[in-house]
Amino acid sequence: MKKTSLFVAVALTSVGFSSPLLAEVYLGGKLGLGLIDDACSASGPCDDDALGYGVYGGYHFTERWGLELGFDSIGEFESSHYYNNTTKYVDSRLTALSLTPRYTFSATDTIDVFLKAGAAYMDYDRANDTVFTAGLGSELSLSESLALRLEYQYFDDINDSYIHDLSSHFISLGLTYTFGNASKTTSIEEEEEVELIQESEKKMAEPMEEKPMEPVAIKQEQSKSHQNLFKNNGSELAPESHAELDSIAAILIEHPQATVNIVGHTDSSGSEAYNQKISEDRAKSVSDYLQEKGVKKTQINARGEGESNPIATNKTAEGRSANRRVDIEIPNFEY
Repeated sequence: MKKTSLFVAVALTSVGFSSPLLAEVYLGGKLGLGLIDDACSASGPCDDDALGYGVYGGYHFTERWGLELGFDSIGEFESSHYYNNTTKYVDSRLTALSLTPRYTFSATDTIDVFLKAGAAYMDYDRANDTVFTAGLGSELSLSESLALRLEYQYFDDINDSYIHDLSSHFISLGLTYTFGNASKTTSIEEEEEVELIQESEKKMAEPMEEKPMEPVAIKQEQSKSHQNLFKNNGSELAPESHAELDSIAAILIEHPQATVNIVGHTDSSGSEAYNQKISEDRAKSVSDYLQEKGVKKTQINARGEGESNPIATNKTAEGRSANRRVDIEIPNFEY
């Protein structure tokens, strides 16, 4: 029997995998310009634009989907309405309480774009109506907890009593604070790095069974880092990852006595529970792919370690990108 020491470590990373803006719970406030349409159906005072403000909060159920609750004081407007042979003048503040599902995707490492649509309860003078609302916006990460938000939101026609087809728009600039997204100090000491290297070298230098007349085959350690191996903001493998995983699958199929350890990791963006789930999903995707290629389930050990084992600082975009990875190791085996 020949004894070989085979170690394969592959770091699987992707752009936008764990966006700094996608944790779980967030709150924010905004200021902006409110506009109303069809506000001057009769002659008289008319002021259809005004300054407004709003507050909002939400929860991300997944990397992309969330739910947002918002209150907007769109502005104080003067309008005139002709109804039942009577002209009605209104000088009042227009407000909206909205509840909207939200879909988010990453445009860059620091910019998220979101779409939302749902229902809003509108109040204007004595007119009240529940209408359709939709919004489009983006958030720029200023830190690991704070983001600058630019948003446009549309509120469909109000129809109540003397007011008909009064739609409104709100363009705003705000700040979003994400809970559980505070920066976690990551210190990687040189001594620890040396210990990791020594531990790796020790694995490679384990005593091999000596049989004088038989050659000993040793496969040197392989360590590679790849980008875009997962589709943006998800745990689905991208086509670019298949070649690397196919080579690992070939080894495991050729040597059914071999096993593989798959460990998912994230950066410190988001809560620990959120990051743990993401890391587990990434590891499971790799495991599922290997099984689809013919690797036995009993050969695979897959787990997620969340943000607990960084290999770089989480204070920079480059460091966070390095920490978003999946490590794959095939321990020593005999054949």
